Amino acid sequence: MKKILFILFYPFTPIMRLVRIKMEFLRTYKLKLLIARVLRIIRSVNGSASAVRFPDTFYQPVNPAGNKKIGFIDHSYHYKTASPTFFVNLLRQLGSVKVLWDSQWNGGKFPSIHTVNKEKFDILILWQIMIYHDPEKLKKLNCKNILIVPMYDDIHADPDKLFLRYRDFRFISFCNELHQRFIHLGIQSKQVQFYIDPNSLPYHQDSFTELRGFFWQRTNDITWDHIRQLIEGSDFTSFHLHLALDPIWYREVLPTEEEMLKYHITITRWFDNREDYLKVLSRANIFFTPRLYEGIGMPVIEAMTMGKVVVSPDHPAMNEYITHARNGLLYDIRDLKPLDFTQAAYLAGQARVDCRSGFKKWQTIRMELLNWIDTGNP
Repeated sequence: MKKILFILFYPFTPIMRLVRIKMEFLRTYKLKLLIARVLRIIRSVNGSASAVRFPDTFYQPVNPAGNKKIGFIDHSYHYKTASPTFFVNLLRQLGSVKVLWDSQWNGGKFPSIHTVNKEKFDILILWQIMIYHDPEKLKKLNCKNILIVPMYDDIHADPDKLFLRYRDFRFISFCNELHQRFIHLGIQSKQVQFYIDPNSLPYHQDSFTELRGFFWQRTNDITWDHIRQLIEGSDFTSFHLHLALDPIWYREVLPTEEEMLKYHITITRWFDNREDYLKVLSRANIFFTPRLYEGIGMPVIEAMTMGKVVVSPDHPAMNEYITHARNGLLYDIRDLKPLDFTQAAYLAGQARVDCRSGFKKWQTIRMELLNWIDTGNP
């Protein structure tokens, strides 16, 4: 039977391979730069450029000895999500931090080299916006200590030749696979694994006598259509769908009316504040990750720390935190099968233990990281 199927489908194999290559192109920097240019033209024509311009944000140092002047150039979508706040607060140990919002991805602009040079930063951090900045122009900035912090989900499909253009700069990698790639290319990289303070998040030990799911759809790589295949045959008594999609081109995928009733599904589309999000998440005990790839995976780390069973594609950076059937569940997005939740209580308990241990390590690693940022020494 297998031989017959092989003969029937072999002629389509090259086509399928080509389709996968084309799909990966949709994740590359070339397409993102093209979209940025198109959006720039549209905004210049319809006069909406001001809609994606945000004021600089200034933070005082938290360490009396911190005397550095630090620039932090951030992806402007984070003005809304505030996801890099933990890193900005870490930098405040070294001195004051000025956050400059880069809106090039959305058709906006970034301050000129002249504007940045007037600040005379001692340290300049580029957070998840590497591809929008020409390395030769970066060298013209009046700062001798420029560090780049890319995210695996943003650049994993990009070619080595792109990274080699930036080899004169130092990198910080929150994903080990990305770090190893940089080292192989001869690029300076510091690898760290972030964990959250368990005391900063709500927690109660769950008996797992009922399964209550939570899924945050952010793209169309993972939708409810995928999740329902993973939970088939399992007795989920409730399920919450958070449909807060990443901007530009994604669409919501909704359950059928029958599924809404079967799993007692509730839906949200945005939370006004973080506390509201955590309140809804706290009611669930099984967390399904929102994306195929993550740079750090903050929602994943939060859910594990809160004692949830995290279900994730077997990709970085999630699989650098999760070991299948030990402290969570991993799956192959190309071969979806119902998962076994019978050991959920054990998995959740181990996830909580690992996160507590990981946070203790982070306390040491973050000081090493600060020293490396400041001086270049490990």
